[in-house]
Amino acid sequence: MEKKRYSNWWFLALNGIIAILFGLLVLLYTQETIKTLVFYFGVVILLTGLALLGTAIINLKKEKKTGMLLFESIVTVAIGIIIMFFPQNSLEFFMILIGVWAVILGIVQLIILINVKGEFAGKNIFLFNGLLTLAMGVILFFDPYSVADFLIKVIGVFSLLFGCILIYLSFVLHRLKGTSQQP
Repeated sequence: MEKKRYSNWWFLALNGIIAILFGLLVLLYTQETIKTLVFYFGVVILLTGLALLGTAIINLKKEKKTGMLLFESIVTVAIGIIIMFFPQNSLEFFMILIGVWAVILGIVQLIILINVKGEFAGKNIFLFNGLLTLAMGVILFFDPYSVADFLIKVIGVFSLLFGCILIYLSFVLHRLKGTSQQP
């Protein structure tokens, strides 16, 4: 059980990279450029969903459990199609999607924080980042367009900060994984 707790450190690192890329996107590009990029993001999401669907079908043929993978693939394909075929609303949808992602990520961070045994140096940073990510997600999810341009730039800066913190915390968890495996 101890090994499982720290084995997904890479998940935080990957989300940290996504947060940094999102922050750079918001800070460096105009809204029209972002709309174009969001369309291509929809294409990538659609292709990812189709790849997941193919994997789910292969697993079904091998009689493996695929319920969650099948569900995830269908949702991913649907999200990709929505982004591609409704470009006028895709940016708003993209911001809501980022909001949902941030809420889920904030909750995951808080769950990880609760499940980590003992004290470690980044515990308060982990708590702060989890709560801040959760708050950012709620703001983006419920009110994506009334957020002023200034607030979007602030979110970009915070996203860069969150990404760096997530990458740092992923390495902390990776280090904890290494120490938990030692006798």
